[in-house]
Formats: sequence, C-alpha cells, structure tokens
Amino acid sequence: MNRPARDRARHLSRLPVLAGVIAVLSGCSTAIQVCPVPAILSDTATYTAFRPGTTPDLANELYSVSLINADTDCRYTARTGNVRSSLDLTFRATRAPSAERARYTVPYFVVAHEGAKIFTKRLLSLTFEFAPGASVATIKQSPDDTTIHVENGKLPWNYQLISGFQLTPEQIEYNKKKARYAP
Repeated sequence: MNRPARDRARHLSRLPVLAGVIAVLSGCSTAIQVCPVPAILSDTATYTAFRPGTTPDLANELYSVSLINADTDCRYTARTGNVRSSLDLTFRATRAPSAERARYTVPYFVVAHEGAKIFTKRLLSLTFEFAPGASVATIKQSPDDTTIHVENGKLPWNYQLISGFQLTPEQIEYNKKKARYAP
C-alpha cells in the first residue's frame, strides 16, 4: 500500500473513536467502555447456611452460595453529569447431594462509592433453587441500574459498584476462617 493510501486508512480508522468523543462532549448519551468498576467484597462473597441446631462448622453446612462474577455496562450523559450503570451478577450455590428440591433466599447488597464516600447502598434478595438430586446451581441476577452523579474532575471509572452478601459479624469470621483452608 502506498503512503497516501496508508495515511488515509489510518485516519479513517480513528473516525469511530472521534465520533464517540464528539457525542460525549456534545451532551449526548452514549455507551462507553470504561464504567464504574464492578467489585466483589471478599469477606462477604460467600453466604453459608448451617443445619438447624448445629454449630458453624464445615461438616454442618446446609448450603453455601458465592458471588463469583460481577460485570457492568453503563451510559454516561455529559450534559447532566450522570452515569447510569447496569450490573450483572453471577452466583454459584452448592450443597450436599439430596433427592429433595430446595428453595432458599439470601440477602445481598450493592454499594456505589468513590473512595470513602458512599452514594447508595441497596439491600436485595437472591432466591435460588436446587433441583432434586442437584448439588450445584448457577444463578444470574441483574439488580436495577444505579445512577451516579459524576462530580467535576471525576470520570465514571473513578467510582465502584461493590457487591456482597449481607452478613453478620459471625458469618464474616466464618468466611475468614474457612478461607484459610481454601485451595
């Protein structure tokens, strides 16, 4: 390819990026690649339920559900300075094999924050089911979108959406203790 053709091709390849920048700067709402960062709070990433009347011990676990993935997508409106972010969560539940169908509901949270500043905390419920004979269930859930006003001098990726289970201090201690034995 000769030099003028190569230069034209290089400039044309920049047009989609330039169009996106112009749309953001002009106040239009547009999909962007860098959104508030999704994260899972490690000490609250697993909810474990024990058989009634037993002590918190690995041998007494009825079921366990873990938050294993968090993805986000967003739309930023420069005119208002708002970013509307969706969150897609993936959970994995396990139990000992059982011939019985079982249905459980556990509490979890989504926090929007930037540094030490918390903008919102939402408490939500995850309901999941084990089919008869099943010992594993994978659940996907997308809570309602979160809107954050992006402060002057900040960008959408300066913010974070943290998810985890709403746990008691005892449940958090159990997770920490159990994590020492994880592979």
